[in-house]
Amino acid sequence: MIQAMKQNRPDFGVQYIRQNEWIEGRGILLWLSMFFIELGAGVFLVASIFGSLLGMLVGWLLCGVLGGGLHLLFLTHPFRSWRILFSSGWKRSWISRGLIFVLLFLSLGLIHIILYQLASPAPGLLIVANVFAFLTIIYAGFLMASFNSIPLWNTPMLPALYVILGIWGGFGITLISLLATGPTVAVDIVERWLKIFLMAFIFVVFVYLFSMRFQGTTGKFSVRQIVAGKWAPLFWIVVVVLGMALPAGVALSSWLVDLVIPGGFLYIVITFELLGDLALRYCIFKCGVYAPFIPVNSPA
Repeated sequence: MIQAMKQNRPDFGVQYIRQNEWIEGRGILLWLSMFFIELGAGVFLVASIFGSLLGMLVGWLLCGVLGGGLHLLFLTHPFRSWRILFSSGWKRSWISRGLIFVLLFLSLGLIHIILYQLASPAPGLLIVANVFAFLTIIYAGFLMASFNSIPLWNTPMLPALYVILGIWGGFGITLISLLATGPTVAVDIVERWLKIFLMAFIFVVFVYLFSMRFQGTTGKFSVRQIVAGKWAPLFWIVVVVLGMALPAGVALSSWLVDLVIPGGFLYIVITFELLGDLALRYCIFKCGVYAPFIPVNSPA
């Protein structure tokens, strides 16, 4: 088998080989679906805490309709995916577990939205729905971290990063939904937590990239591709400048001079934050390379 792979790829085993299945061609759909599934679950989780019906509905639609729809388009045989639920794959596969988490979250979340609309919410049901919403946010991080052959992914930092990204995006969309339905006391609380998760996002991203430099030559190669290689403009302009520096500057200004941020500008800042999230995920997907069988020196 290895000999056959070498015949197809003469550099197999001695050069860095990029994974293309999850980010090129139809793989673009998977990248987008993971983003919207986790974002939607984060929005529902945060919005439910602050009692925003609009936010919960938006989160459910982002996860179930947009994210789920993109994921079905990615699958070669989408109508066979239900078989995962009736196999033993969930015991050893994060893909199977993820499908179960998403379906349970969407089912329980929809029931809660209906009951909330009827003014008869069930707190116990909401707690369970939010547990599965959290598992929906984090499962992709565990899925990618299970790939031992891709050092950029194979780290416990990735699930932590994905949790922060999902909840951070959840606070952003929830803030927009609260402002759309009229200013409330919850707006100030959500803004405060949005700033906290922004700082957490900045911290974890740079710790993640710095730690990957010490995951052998392959990890160092992947990080170099992100910060100084082909994808450096995307990382520095969209992730760092628009997704980190601009929101951090706005947050710092509002804190130092008690500046009131106009609603329209706030929407733009949150949009840039989400673009930074999406671009970072793209860099992580695109720059994940398989470690060669024969160690090579990282190129200068």
